[in-house]
Amino acid sequence: MKLSLFTTLLGILGFALTASADSATEMVEATFKVWDPAVTGTCFLVKRDAPDEAIYLVTAAHVFEGMKADKATLVLRERREDGTFKKREHKVEIKNAGKALWVRHPKDDVAVLRITSALPVPAPTVPMNALADEARLKAAALGVTSQLFVLTYPTTFEANEAGYPVARQGIIASHPLLPYGKKHTFLADFTAFDGDSGGPAFIPGGDGHPVVIGMVIAQFRSDEKINTKYEERSVHYPLGIGDVLHAKFVRETLEEAAKTGTPTPPAEPAPAK
Repeated sequence: MKLSLFTTLLGILGFALTASADSATEMVEATFKVWDPAVTGTCFLVKRDAPDEAIYLVTAAHVFEGMKADKATLVLRERREDGTFKKREHKVEIKNAGKALWVRHPKDDVAVLRITSALPVPAPTVPMNALADEARLKAAALGVTSQLFVLTYPTTFEANEAGYPVARQGIIASHPLLPYGKKHTFLADFTAFDGDSGGPAFIPGGDGHPVVIGMVIAQFRSDEKINTKYEERSVHYPLGIGDVLHAKFVRETLEEAAKTGTPTPPAEPAPAK
């Protein structure tokens, strides 16, 4: 009887670990670096239900707004014959004659670019229903100190030569998480850096798929000015806190981008590295 119970518990634990690993893999495969010479950020790709065949690139609005060029480089990953991956940089047009092709939320720091032209290599996406709404957050019983995971490119750093994002864990650091009210963001306890903006914050779903609960949009730090007789300088102390926009407002922006139906101009591939 005791052995049977022990075996059952091991089976449950194994299933939970597998589900967690599967959801993380699904999320990391859909997360990419996006950059131009002025700005580097993180993005993730989302797909709506059929018949919509477009791919939606989600990132922080200030990432696109800080880019000087009309085209951004999306760093995709191409599978080699031996099963390994290599980076495949791909140009996507984000502005046309100076006009933004992405949709920005009217109040929040999130932008969505609708891509209808074919990408040069298969690019995994997460489904629209992965973006959590209030009901799903309540069902997950999330609150202050609940664990979450983020995928980003801190200071442009990549996890490996294939260009995968870096995975980190943290906890929800502010209370209350709900209701949204006027505060559309929450704090998360992880050290945020430049390059993290646009990265997904997620938890494992009970079905083995990720649940995106938000998107990283900012870091917090303490700034100190030091003045001496011969020197003036500023020192920035990271507080180890990131600002995360609720996924609900990512969903709203994505739906608006789908409504506009404005196709992006054909993208041009950049030389593979």
